[in-house]
Amino acid sequence: MKPVGVRVAARTHPGSRAENEDRLAVEQCGQYWCLVLSDGVGGHDDGARAAQLVVERIITGFRSRPPTDPDDLAELVMDAHDAIIADRRQRAVADSRSNMHATVVVLLIDTAKGIAMWGHVGDSRLYQWRAGRLVTVTRDDSALQAVLDAGLVDAASLERMPNRNMLMAALGSSEEAVPHVSAACPLQASDAYLLCSDGWWNGLDPPIMSALLETAASPQDWLDAMAARTQQRADPHQDNYSAIACWLD
Repeated sequence: MKPVGVRVAARTHPGSRAENEDRLAVEQCGQYWCLVLSDGVGGHDDGARAAQLVVERIITGFRSRPPTDPDDLAELVMDAHDAIIADRRQRAVADSRSNMHATVVVLLIDTAKGIAMWGHVGDSRLYQWRAGRLVTVTRDDSALQAVLDAGLVDAASLERMPNRNMLMAALGSSEEAVPHVSAACPLQASDAYLLCSDGWWNGLDPPIMSALLETAASPQDWLDAMAARTQQRADPHQDNYSAIACWLD
């Protein structure tokens, strides 16, 4: 196949919060690309610490040996899970801070083989567009996703649902995390990917993302347009919002 060109842009913002607990990174090693985003949760500064540990461990593991199949990717994500638990034990974290954990979403691209893989835990998402059409959205590990899957609420009741943002799985949680990992997906020219935290996607419906994608001149333009929509909402409770955009040429 012809060489694949990769264009990437990233944005992160604290929203209305005092601290930004989102972390993200982009790394290239020869033919391989790794894009990772993590949203931390925890008392004091532990959310930011958890997210930083996730991103650092995944990038370090990627540099050492880029994953070549879904099992490798799942192992890389679980290494990040173990890193949070080990850090908490080493620091003898008190009960008041024992909820230190983080979400993660990772995209791996092999430009030589022409494939992509992705994985996630929690409610940070990956979206995939092909030929301008949204074809993939990861499924959240959240209470909201669980009740939607069970058909227990209608759309009008979602905003009033208690604990709608509660995570059902996260890295560093007391229960074993199970990464959701895709199979290898062949790349196509004009594929577009978006990795984002819940603060990003919560106020942006997919039709808006798709419409802004159609008119964007670059990944950075696309992110800027979506961020502008979030800022226009002027939500006084706006969470941290972060995203990585990736276009294939």
